Amino acid sequence: MLVLFAAPQHSSSLTTRTWQAGKVMIRVRKVVGKDVPTAQLFRTPTIAGLALALGRINAGPAQAAIPRAGFSAEQRAAGVPCSANQQQMLVLHQMQPDSAAYNMGDARRLRGEVSAAALQRALAFLARRHEVLRTRFVERGGVMLQAVVPADDPEAAPRLQRVSLPAGGDAGGLARVVDDVINRPFQLLGAGVPLRAALISVAPTEHVFVTGMHHILRCARHAPFIRLLCVRRARRSCLRMW
Repeated sequence: MLVLFAAPQHSSSLTTRTWQAGKVMIRVRKVVGKDVPTAQLFRTPTIAGLALALGRINAGPAQAAIPRAGFSAEQRAAGVPCSANQQQMLVLHQMQPDSAAYNMGDARRLRGEVSAAALQRALAFLARRHEVLRTRFVERGGVMLQAVVPADDPEAAPRLQRVSLPAGGDAGGLARVVDDVINRPFQLLGAGVPLRAALISVAPTEHVFVTGMHHILRCARHAPFIRLLCVRRARRSCLRMW
C-alpha cells in the first residue's frame, strides 16, 4: 500500500504536514474540478483511499463551481466555503482542540477613568464595520464553512469581560487573567466568533484592556488596531496609556 501522506508522529511536525496537505489538495481540486476538503487527505492518506473518495465525489451530484467572490449577505450569513488556509487550521484544531498555538492577543495598560460601556460600544462598532470580526465556523455534511453573523444580531459584537482585582494584589493574579484571555483555547467549530475582549481593573484609575483571537480570522494586525480604536472611542480627558 502506497502512502501518499503520512500522519505526523508528534506535534512539532503537525503544522508542516498540514500545510503540505493543503498544497496537495489545492492541486487535486484543480485537476478534478470539484471542491475536495483538505480533511479528506487525513481520512484517506493513501493513493488508493484518496482515489476511492474522489470516485465517490465524481459519482455524486454535479457540483457548481464555487465562486471566490460575490457572495450575497444572505449566503455569507448561511455559510460559505472556508479558504484552504482556514480548512487547514480547522483540521489542526480537530487534531489538537486544546492547543493555543494559533492564539494571539494584545494587552495595554490604561490610566484614568475608563468607561466600560464605551469600550463595549466601540467593539460593536468595529464588528459592524468588519465582517471578519463576526465570522464563526461550522461544519455541515463534512464541509467546513464560514458564516458571518448579521451586523444587527445581538451576538455580533464580542462581549466585554469585566474583571476587578484587589487593589495592591500580586502581579501574578493580573498575569493569570491576561493569559486566560489570550491563551485559553477557542472552540472553533459550532461556537461563536473566536474573539475575546476584557477590561481588567487593578485600581479605580488603573486598568488593562486585553484582546485575544484565533489566527483563523486572518487578522493578525487587528489586535492592536482594536485596542487603539476602542481606547480612542472610550477616551475621557483623564485617560492615558502607559
